[in-house]
Amino acid sequence: MLTKFRSVSREVVPVHLDGNVSIDPTAAIAPGVLLQAEENSRITIGAGVCIGAGTIVHASGGNIEIGAGVCIGRAVLIVGSGSIERNVCIGAGSTVINPKIEDGDVVPTHSILGDSSRGEVSVVETPDLPTPSEDPATVDPPEPSDIWDTSDAWDTSTVKTPVMEPPPPVESTYQPEPPPIPFEGGYVEETVEIEHRSNEYVAGRASFDRLKRQLFPNG
Repeated sequence: MLTKFRSVSREVVPVHLDGNVSIDPTAAIAPGVLLQAEENSRITIGAGVCIGAGTIVHASGGNIEIGAGVCIGRAVLIVGSGSIERNVCIGAGSTVINPKIEDGDVVPTHSILGDSSRGEVSVVETPDLPTPSEDPATVDPPEPSDIWDTSDAWDTSTVKTPVMEPPPPVESTYQPEPPPIPFEGGYVEETVEIEHRSNEYVAGRASFDRLKRQLFPNG
């Protein structure tokens, strides 16, 4: 096996080549990539191709041509003979047998292509983005008068104000104090004595009255 060293992104990394292999100078190949072509076979890698680490390309029974701008993920296995057209993207961990992939197609990760015994995995075609029917920049925004139209917000012609009845008058129980009685030297305050009588029974009242008569027989 022949081992060569190529400069990729200003770093010296090993790329393992075996057989008739042609690589464009602008291609980017990660370390640990194996490119092997058997007798009467050839591998051609176009401009701007990117190949991830651990990928194996093994040409047998014919040529493998990888077009410009192709991106191959890491740990991809490509065997047999066929062509991978321009701007194709192959997901990491995929296996491609006798590749026949058209321009711009996308192969999902961990796919298997070309093995009829295990069923084919459909290749995802990159759809064209639809062209908008109308440019948003040409759409006129609504006038401010339409947005902030509050002409009906203050229409009070249909608003009915409830009528509040006045509360009934409250009779006051306040009575002012009579004025003091005047006399020649000024005013005399009238003192009213109130006799408090109580008919309630008081314990020991009989003993107190009997002792009072003994001490004060004439009183």
